[in-house]
Amino acid sequence: MHRCTGSILVVSLFSLLLAGCADQPPATGPRVPAAVAPGRVLIDLPVGHKAGAYEWGWGCKSPYHDVAWIADGGIDRILADALRDGTGWGGLSLTPGAGRVLTGRLVDVELSLCRKVDDDTRKPIGTTGSGRVRIDWDVTNPPGPVRHFTTEGKGETDIPSLNGKYGIIIRNATADAARRLAGLPEFRDLALTPPGVATGPVAALPAPPAALGISPATALPDSAPLTTASLTGVPPATATGDEIPDTGDEATGVSPAAALVRWGSLTGVMADAGGLVLLPDTGAALPAPTPLMLTDGRVVQAEVAARAFGFVLLRLSGGDWPAITIRRQRPGISRLLHRPDGDGGTVAMVAAHTGPARSQGTDVPTLLLDLDEAVWRDPPWILVDEEGRLAALRGPRTLAGDPAPYYAPAGVMAHFRAITQTAAP
Repeated sequence: MHRCTGSILVVSLFSLLLAGCADQPPATGPRVPAAVAPGRVLIDLPVGHKAGAYEWGWGCKSPYHDVAWIADGGIDRILADALRDGTGWGGLSLTPGAGRVLTGRLVDVELSLCRKVDDDTRKPIGTTGSGRVRIDWDVTNPPGPVRHFTTEGKGETDIPSLNGKYGIIIRNATADAARRLAGLPEFRDLALTPPGVATGPVAALPAPPAALGISPATALPDSAPLTTASLTGVPPATATGDEIPDTGDEATGVSPAAALVRWGSLTGVMADAGGLVLLPDTGAALPAPTPLMLTDGRVVQAEVAARAFGFVLLRLSGGDWPAITIRRQRPGISRLLHRPDGDGGTVAMVAAHTGPARSQGTDVPTLLLDLDEAVWRDPPWILVDEEGRLAALRGPRTLAGDPAPYYAPAGVMAHFRAITQTAAP
């Protein structure tokens, strides 16, 4: 009798272990090639946003308090890896270079953290916990509209993080959100249909290997989305300043330093290969024509075309000038920005987005930057992102210590082009 009871107990425990394994995504298995390329997962959370709390629990040490969101360097690469892993767990293999590109924006996070202590010594050994994220996904689908999806994901770690960071929890939760996305019938229908071909029946999820001991019914549990956004289109960019999704796949062009020009003590930037130059507007009258010095030492003559937002737009004759690449969308919250002269180091972090999402007349998308204290006396008037793309143009001056308002350069250039097109005979 006792032996029988023990056998039942062992079988029960074994069944529970199998059930627990079934709740995890399969580590390996067949993957279906998808006609979608992996893009970026950007952070769209304001710095200081409540991200969760250190909570009381068995083996968790005080203090117990809320935590604010701040992104660490390298988080973009971590989330990009999580995107690839998660869609792989969902049975899809993203294809670099495909015509469609999948990008995501992390718009919400909720963490439950624990300052773990050793059971015997009661000494702190690191941070553990769990978390939940919500991600808005965009899939470019040329020549059709952008497709939108939203999923949530959960992640945790029982292995203490010695530095007190919670990046591994965010990574695991992001991978889970990507896995759920890969299980959406609408997304799979899009991902498994070649570009230019009408979407057909939804492809079934591939069965995991029999060696895993997981039935097809339990291979991807709870894969239905918590939320699915309506599938609406995003209008293409126009002369009014509408921005298109920034997938990071545009040509790099010249280095930021090579696109700089000089007039006296002022530094400008070649903003268009057709010969458009941006220069800070000091209010002083510029000679006609205005001599500009390029980085290779050549002096060229430019004509003033327009003034707005504290900048002067000048035009050079001819074309094929060494222009900087301009971001097509504002950099995400918590992204780091740098000087264009390549001196290294971080100058600012994006703290918040302000203004309209798209350019509307003289209203241009803007952003608030947390500047390094060393540059507050003379904030840089142009900043680039980590890929060297023009990302921010300095707006009105503010008091030292306050977030600095900057303009999104794509909106500024769209406004200038609209002015010059209207003024053209």
